[in-house]
Amino acid sequence: MNFAKINQLQDVFVALSRLIDYPDQETFSPEMRAALVENPALSKEQQVTFGELFDELNQGTLLDQESHFASLFEMNRRYTLYMSYYKMTDSRERGTILAKLKMMYEMFGVAETTSELADYLPMLLEFFAYGDFMDDSRQDDLKLALGVIEDGTYSLLQNALADADDPYMKLIKAVRGLIRSCVETEANAHA
Repeated sequence: MNFAKINQLQDVFVALSRLIDYPDQETFSPEMRAALVENPALSKEQQVTFGELFDELNQGTLLDQESHFASLFEMNRRYTLYMSYYKMTDSRERGTILAKLKMMYEMFGVAETTSELADYLPMLLEFFAYGDFMDDSRQDDLKLALGVIEDGTYSLLQNALADADDPYMKLIKAVRGLIRSCVETEANAHA
């Protein structure tokens, strides 16, 4: 993993976390948009993509935005933002993953402040925003979070082929690409 890049993307991870979560009055603030389109650690293509998706999700009233989110993720059993659910549903193995994620959050100095499960995609993104990974000998433990995001977003996008044009699905695809770029960048640097 390229921890320097993850560190440079902290404000981006915060903005993406808020954008993928249930919308509220602060979701579409100018500061959130600026984090997505002005961060120099993002490529120009990523800045444009995130800016366009921000604008697309910012259409209509707050009630329209809440309704869109709820109909897609809360009233539709095919799509969930709980990333380990697709692979493990409600098995004992999933409970183990959730416990490991929670321990990992604490290990890197991130306190859970919500009642959401540890595999909730916005929470995973906030972990990358607020975690203290630099110069930590336990950096390999982050592979768990990456694996959960990788598997979960892949399964979510496969289930959502019929809704691939929905801005939330396009955003999740872009987030998946961003996470992968943090992994691939370091792999390429050592090649």
